[in-house]
Amino acid sequence: MNNFGTVKLWDDCEECETESQKIDHLAKLLIEKKSDNDILTSLEVCKMLNIRLNTLDNYCSQGLIAYSKTQRKRYFFRRDIYDYLNRFRVNSR
Repeated sequence: MNNFGTVKLWDDCEECETESQKIDHLAKLLIEKKSDNDILTSLEVCKMLNIRLNTLDNYCSQGLIAYSKTQRKRYFFRRDIYDYLNRFRVNSR
C-alpha cells in the first residue's frame, strides 16, 4: 500500500469500520498535515498567535517576525512563526 508519512493509507485506519469512514478520516489527516514551508497571510498569523493586526505590524516593524512582501501584502512562512515562538520560549524548571 501507499504511505503518507507514517500512515499506511488503508491499513493504519483501525478506528474506521467502513471505507467511507476511512476516506473521511484520511482526508482529515491530510488537511491537518502542515508543512513548515506553508505560506500564511497576516490574518492567519494573527489567528495563530491570538494577536491583533496592529500587534503583528509592530512585530514586523521591530524585526521580530520575518515576512515577505509582494506589492502591499505580507506573507509569512509557517517556519518563521515557529522560529519567532522558539526565540521567546521559556523552559519550565
